[in-house]
Amino acid sequence: MCYVPPNQRGRTMNMILSGILIFGATMTQDDARQKALTAAFDAMEKGLREKDEAPFKACWRADAYERNFVGGSGLTGKAVFGQGSRKKWFLKPELKDARVLEEGAAIIVPCQIWAWEKEKAVDKVDLLLIKEKDGYLVLGGGEKREQVDALAARFLKKEPLEPPKEKE
Repeated sequence: MCYVPPNQRGRTMNMILSGILIFGATMTQDDARQKALTAAFDAMEKGLREKDEAPFKACWRADAYERNFVGGSGLTGKAVFGQGSRKKWFLKPELKDARVLEEGAAIIVPCQIWAWEKEKAVDKVDLLLIKEKDGYLVLGGGEKREQVDALAARFLKKEPLEPPKEKE
């Protein structure tokens, strides 16, 4: 235990309380973010398992559902739904390994492609989710992390989302 002079005790207590409040606010933000991400992935899984496009599509930004912003390793949301519902797999997030960007404006989540009948992962991708109101929407995903990182950078810099043309 360290000695705090009487004339510094109030100031020290204020610093301690401020630290506790900031830590508590961060924990609350992390909890809210975790719940929002879990809700999105749960809704996508439900949509794929039940072959119900509406809840799955609601988790994607409208333009990303129709267009691939990632590049060669990515797919449109519509293509992901088609494959997942037909081949019986869903995106199983590894939230503990998610990378939070710009204080939660965007998050890259590594995901297993989980085949529910085989009860195993058959592939893996990274998904970029962006903050929209009180939740997150998918902006794109792909097998090559560097392409997903590049999409995140374009989004955060407010640049056009289209990926650069790939060299042949």
